[in-house]
This record gives sequence, C-alpha cells and structure tokens, in this order.
Amino acid sequence: MAERRPSVIPSGSWPPRMLADMAAGYCGERHVEDFLERVGTIYPKPRVVDTTRRKFWYRDDLDKTMNIGPAPVSSGLGAKFKVPPRRGNPPKSSKDKTE
Repeated sequence: MAERRPSVIPSGSWPPRMLADMAAGYCGERHVEDFLERVGTIYPKPRVVDTTRRKFWYRDDLDKTMNIGPAPVSSGLGAKFKVPPRRGNPPKSSKDKTE
C-alpha cells in the first residue's frame, strides 16, 4: 500500500487559497488522498488549476460546501424584529391639548 500524505494545519489563520494538503486539513480530513477522493462529490472542485499538480481551493468555496462561515445578509431584517415601546412619558395626542 502506498504511503498516505497527512493533511496540514497551519499555525495561525487559514489562508484564503489552499493547496490540497491544507484544504484537506481545513475540511477535517486526515489524509490528502481521502480529500481528493471526495472532490467533486462532497467537496468542490478546485477553482484554480495551474498544472496537474498545482490546484487551489478557496476557503469561501469550502465554507459554502460545509455550510460554515458568516450568515448571509438579507435586506428585510427590519421587518422580522419588533421595535420595543418607548420608555418615559408617552407622547401627548392632539385631543389632550387644552386650548
């Protein structure tokens, strides 16, 4: 059996563009070969292919596939939240005014 390459986990933050060994570590795979077997089915295909051996996966693409990352921003958030009532003295209506 051929020796399997371990995935790589960087010290610090994850880069936005990763080779297969680092992308495998980002996805939680122990070995690069396990990651490459699942590319195209579970994981996305690389966005950039320089040569047959230099393929790059973008962190955003992997995040979308694994449903992680920041929540999408929608424009209708204001309608979903109830505005609390004002505190203090209630506003006087025009009927309450004395002439």
